[in-house]
Amino acid sequence: MRISSHQAQQTAINAMLEQQEKLSKVQEQVATGQRIAKPSDDPIAAAKIVNLRDVLETVQQYQDNINAGRARLELEEGVLQNVTDILQRVRELAVMSNNDSQTNENREFIAQEVEQLQEALLGLANSTDINGEYMFAGSKSKFTPFTRNETNGFDYDGDDGQRQIMIGPNRVIPTGDPGSRVFRNIKDGNGDFVTLDDPGNKGSGVIDPGSTTGEYKGGTYAIIFETRKLPDNEQEITYKVIDGEGKEVVPAGTPYQEGSAIRFAGVQTKVEGEPVDGDFFVIRPSMNQDMFTTIQRFIDALRNENDSQAQANTALHNEINRTLEGMDSALGSILDVRADVGARLNAMDGQQEINESQQLQIREILSEVEDLDYAKAVSDLNLKLTGLEASQKAYTRVQGISLFNHI
Repeated sequence: MRISSHQAQQTAINAMLEQQEKLSKVQEQVATGQRIAKPSDDPIAAAKIVNLRDVLETVQQYQDNINAGRARLELEEGVLQNVTDILQRVRELAVMSNNDSQTNENREFIAQEVEQLQEALLGLANSTDINGEYMFAGSKSKFTPFTRNETNGFDYDGDDGQRQIMIGPNRVIPTGDPGSRVFRNIKDGNGDFVTLDDPGNKGSGVIDPGSTTGEYKGGTYAIIFETRKLPDNEQEITYKVIDGEGKEVVPAGTPYQEGSAIRFAGVQTKVEGEPVDGDFFVIRPSMNQDMFTTIQRFIDALRNENDSQAQANTALHNEINRTLEGMDSALGSILDVRADVGARLNAMDGQQEINESQQLQIREILSEVEDLDYAKAVSDLNLKLTGLEASQKAYTRVQGISLFNHI
């Protein structure tokens, strides 16, 4: 086979260019520290790298979610701590005012402080997060959750929804609590039933919040007091208990003894003081009552104007008993929410450690797939450089050779 001078030179050039390409590839690998510069270098490894990076980005998003969720829960925990402080102060003021030696002027001062505490509590219930969204509005975070209405009551314009985030594969955790749970769904009375005095009572009877002694089935009852004359012209206070249908549960004429237990239908309570004929108390099942309303009723009782100071004191004592029960229930409810918040924060900490461990494992696998083996790469570089130098020398030797030199 005949080989022309041009063909011989072109072959040498192609060999040199091939060596330069191989050297350039190794140089790029050494410069970037990556074994694969483009998918065609290793299609299988390239696909694996894409999948690993997707997983890594997903795990990083979980970590970002945890950081955002932790910030929101820590902010909620701070608000709940302030709520706890306010409720404890209201309780202290209730105990302080539950004394007949307090003058109306002193009780007005107490009422003014309680009003300020109520406004502070309302402000906390309408707290916003760093994004300006209401923390306790449920899923309606753009709307002010709690407002005072025209009847001096309190409306809730949020819902029962909870904002949630993903902190791991198939793991979702709430990052807040609705205001209905935190501030509204609090049972009045002792949690089973509430004891209520009639505003028209004339005597000095003060009823205890009571407790259950058996199976209380949730009925409504009335303890009605009567006065009857004894043969020696003395008077005896008696009572009866009727249910919601007017049937006697405790028969009429039952003697009343101050401070003695009154038991019926799973209910146990007692009355201090001296009720008069016609006075009565109602026992009904506990219902949800927001803590703002509980405080408002305490304020109203402190400012109660009555024809008789004794009757005003009696009404106040009855309301304070309910206020103390209400504050205890509210504090218990807040404690439950705070415990739940703490559990969620602990769960986030645990999941964050799991995610960090997973990130480390993925990075190690990714490094094995795409990172360059520098020892091998340097050896290949030297080898390719030697090949290029050899091809260049060969080209130099053959480029001057021509058949015309021998004619």
